[in-house]
Amino acid sequence: MTYIDKERLMALFKWYMQEVGDSLVSVLVVGRDGLVVDILTRDSNELEEKKFVGAFSSLVEVILKKLTQDFDLGTFGAGTFDTDKYRFIFCESGSEYVLVSILHPATFVDDVFPYAFLAADKVARIIDGELPVSPVIPTIKRDTEIERLRRKLDYYQKKSHSPDYVYKLSLIGDGGVGKTSMVQRYVHGIFKADYKATIGTFISKKECKFKELNTSVKFMIWDLAGQNQFQRLWPDYLTDSRAGIITFDLTNKESFENVRKWYDIIDKVTEPNIILILVGNKVDLEDERQVSTEEGLSLAKELGVYYMETSAKTNENVGELFEWIALQIININIEEVKDSIFDKTIEDGSQFIISSPQLKLFNNYFTKQLDFCIGKSDTKEMIKYLDILKAIQKNKL
Repeated sequence: MTYIDKERLMALFKWYMQEVGDSLVSVLVVGRDGLVVDILTRDSNELEEKKFVGAFSSLVEVILKKLTQDFDLGTFGAGTFDTDKYRFIFCESGSEYVLVSILHPATFVDDVFPYAFLAADKVARIIDGELPVSPVIPTIKRDTEIERLRRKLDYYQKKSHSPDYVYKLSLIGDGGVGKTSMVQRYVHGIFKADYKATIGTFISKKECKFKELNTSVKFMIWDLAGQNQFQRLWPDYLTDSRAGIITFDLTNKESFENVRKWYDIIDKVTEPNIILILVGNKVDLEDERQVSTEEGLSLAKELGVYYMETSAKTNENVGELFEWIALQIININIEEVKDSIFDKTIEDGSQFIISSPQLKLFNNYFTKQLDFCIGKSDTKEMIKYLDILKAIQKNKL
């Protein structure tokens, strides 16, 4: 019989209930045989656990079969089931267990699904017991129009680098390209050839230290599931990412051809100045390679991002990959501090003398240059010049 850390499981349930809110009446984990592993109910008077468990157990097998047939999700079945009193969300947690969320009937399930899949993945890993799993369920921000506008405004707010700040780093790409292997190699220094596919997303933390700079960058790494059944979750999970790793498998041409799709998804929902890098994984399988280095570099240039090839198995370039991202964050933060100092210099007293016609001429020139920018770095440079001109005009220098 598999040992299950029920103390950690219950801690996870409490975090899950806290984040979803009052709409979540109860949460439980059941096995394929219908036996309940553990259950947490918000109000025991509202839902009699024993009575419910007995009624639900007889439905588990039938419902799971229906879900996998209807959605063709293999071992990653998920779906909803409504009764007069409650709404149910079912998420398979590995091959033998299911996370069941019991909600009030008027609950909008799309708001709960991102949390349910995240909890289901953590349940599967707690039961697996091979890697440390935090019971913490982070708050997931929905990508509303207000949020998109807020991020655009944040682009202009200058922030100094602080080693105490945690940056969200998201890994995206097709399923099976090695995202989880890369994260586990970097975070825990281990490699397994048979990692369980990620359910929704798996979150890890890691601090990247630079002794020479006397500073560090703390990452919260979101490893996103690449299977199509998780498409509805991607925008919610990617929101507020500071950096992104778009990953493909060098031995799988289709995963390379899907890179543009992943780029478009992350480009739509993240901050304008997100740091992106394209990574071709499994470079150790040279004999099975279907994508050349030249092809990878060409696509990266087209998208305006950096390119690197890695091997989670041999640890080739894995540490370097995350260090590169950390250094970009430090560098951008330093540049923003420099820009802030320059802005303050303009406010305190100008050394520039420029006429209104000259100002208009410069403004038209840099605005026109935006049409010819290839990558985000070029665009950011042009926007910076336009901001300087706005500051000059505002202060009538």
